[in-house]
Amino acid sequence: QAMDSLTQIVLGASVAAAAVPAQHRRRALLVGAALGTLPDLDVVPFALFVDDPVASMVWHRGFSHSLLVLPVFGWLLWLWLRRVWAPVREAPRAWLWAIQLALVTHPLLDAFTVYGTQLWWPFTPHPAMWSSVFIIDPLYTVWLMLGVVVAAFAGARPLARTCLIAGLALSTAYLGWSLVAKAMVEREATRALAGTGFEEAPRFSVPTPFNTLLW
Repeated sequence: QAMDSLTQIVLGASVAAAAVPAQHRRRALLVGAALGTLPDLDVVPFALFVDDPVASMVWHRGFSHSLLVLPVFGWLLWLWLRRVWAPVREAPRAWLWAIQLALVTHPLLDAFTVYGTQLWWPFTPHPAMWSSVFIIDPLYTVWLMLGVVVAAFAGARPLARTCLIAGLALSTAYLGWSLVAKAMVEREATRALAGTGFEEAPRFSVPTPFNTLLW
């Protein structure tokens, strides 16, 4: 599993719409939403052709989540759209940023969950697994969703971009807080184990729903 699809949709929509000119904002919401959830479509071939849950777990969040693959795919998509779609021709640099950000923020967010994301596929370091947020966390998602809803109604007005940036800033601050909360609880666990003979024992903290409040 990974971060829920709704969160990935509103994250992709937010970064894309914040990057493009005001007159393209509503289109960017739709494009960003689609690109934000695109990497998770790698589950389709596994569901159809692989009957091994362990293999599916290992290979999901692999090539389609790689920071070495997605930027290349995004660039190729941008080249094609620049030929066939007027908005990208009108603001090519802004749309390149929109496409790339919508794609690469997906695996980066997944890496904050407990399941691991192969950010450097096809190389084989351990999957990135910062394990600081649960796969569904409304305290992260709500700010992005509010920004997207306002932007959808406000369109080209400055209020739309202001709300998108605010949503991104608040959700990113929440991710930062999740790392701080995790570090705090692990520090206390280390103190609690001091002198028990388990100081060096392997241990692993796992996020739960609303985990930063729990921690």
